[in-house]
This record gives sequence, structure tokens and C-alpha cells, in this order.
Amino acid sequence: MKKVILPAICILLCTLCILFVPTEAEAQIYEDTVRLHILAPSDTVDDQNLKLELRDFILNKYGKIISDSSSPAEAESKLLRLLPLIEEDCRAFIVDAGYSYPVTVKLSEEWFNTRDYSVFSLPSGRYVSLTVTIGGGKGQNWWCVMYPPLCLDAALSDTADTYSDDELRLISKGGYRIKFKLLEVASAIFNEENKKFPKSS
Repeated sequence: MKKVILPAICILLCTLCILFVPTEAEAQIYEDTVRLHILAPSDTVDDQNLKLELRDFILNKYGKIISDSSSPAEAESKLLRLLPLIEEDCRAFIVDAGYSYPVTVKLSEEWFNTRDYSVFSLPSGRYVSLTVTIGGGKGQNWWCVMYPPLCLDAALSDTADTYSDDELRLISKGGYRIKFKLLEVASAIFNEENKKFPKSS
């Protein structure tokens, strides 16, 4: 009897792994996404409103340029090229709004916690991010997806040319929640290992 039960258990475990463990395509979500992250100078009502106004300004002026990219790599390349101009425009916007806060803009990898949006969710992990810091950046921050253009409340169907079917199923609300969680755990472990053994520059 034991000879029959043991192989059956092994087959069941293998089947569960195939069904629930995230695939390489689903883990690709981190490389196929460019996020926008804006940090407010403080949590006062005025500073939080300023953060949101600057967000709208950036998306209105640069959102279409970035969303027209044919790949995440092209989107990143455009942002790198535009960084000095984006920073200059943000500084001018802050001054025109009547504030004297310094502004810094950078493109880098950042760790993001799990985030639920209106029609989709993104697993926690490291993503490339356009990060805009107003003043000391001590206030509540705002973030979304700049490429594909989910910050603009685009429907998930509009991202089909960017995300694979596996990726869309992963981030769609009500999708593969178990895989979603396993992917987050794997990403967290990888992030901790990177902290212990950082890449040499």
C-alpha cells in the first residue's frame, strides 16, 4: 500500500507546483513595467495637492511620449534622455505654483510593496521607476505605472501588446492570487540576497 501512496503523493505535489508556481513569463512582469513614483515634501494638504498636481503635469506632458514606446527598453531609453528636461520642467512647475522646494528626478530600480489599483494589482518587487522627489520627500508618496500607460486608467485590454497573457492573468483582479503571492515571496527573497551581496559597479 505504501508503494502506491508515495508515488501518488509525489505526482500530486508535482501537479500543484506546475499549477501554482509562477512561470518565467509571469516573473517577467518586473522587467516589462516602468513605474512613476512621486514623493511629496510633507503630509500637509497643500503639499499633498502639489504632489498630485505635479503628477498630472508629468503625465499630461510626457505620458503619451512614453506610452508610444514599442518596448519597456525603449520607454526607459526615452526617460533617460528626457531626465534633465523633466527635472527642469518639474522645478519650473513648482516655482509657478508658488513654492521654493527643490526637485530631483531619477530613473532607477526601486522596491515597491504590493499595490491594488481599480482594475489590476501589481506584486511587490523591484521595478524600474521614474522617481520625482519634491523637497525632502517626507510626505506620503504616489505611484502607478507609466509604461504600459496604466497611470492613465487605461483598460487592461489596451496593454495586450505589452504584457503577455500570463502577465495579464497575474495582475488582473481575481486572477492567479496564489501565483501572485508566490511571486512576491520569491522576489522578496531575491531582494534580500541582493542586499547581502550587492552587485559591483
